[in-house]
Amino acid sequence: MSITFSAAANHGTYYATADDSPELNMANANAARLLALLGFTHEDDYYGGVVDAQDFLGRILIAQGMLDVATDDAHGRPTVEDTGSGGMVWIECGVEPGYLAARLDVLQDIATWAQGRSMSVAWA
Repeated sequence: MSITFSAAANHGTYYATADDSPELNMANANAARLLALLGFTHEDDYYGGVVDAQDFLGRILIAQGMLDVATDDAHGRPTVEDTGSGGMVWIECGVEPGYLAARLDVLQDIATWAQGRSMSVAWA
């Protein structure tokens, strides 16, 4: 499963993704880490949400400023493989160094694009 971030227009009772909006698609676990870094800490926020582009951009700028203090993004996270009872293998994929910083840059592009069009940023 994955979560996609994009600009969205408010149509009164629902939001619709803009067809020409830049997008970022991430695995759920990586998106949850990024959303937590942006201050979305309730588990329900990880499944989907909509926020004003200016608010989202402010969160991104704060996260970029705090990235070295709040995370170990500079070193990434190694892939871990464990073998359980009965030979079951569990693999937790890692991320390369700078992964969060690169994704924050893309989110900044999305938020700036949305803000310039008076839209929101949505993820689902």
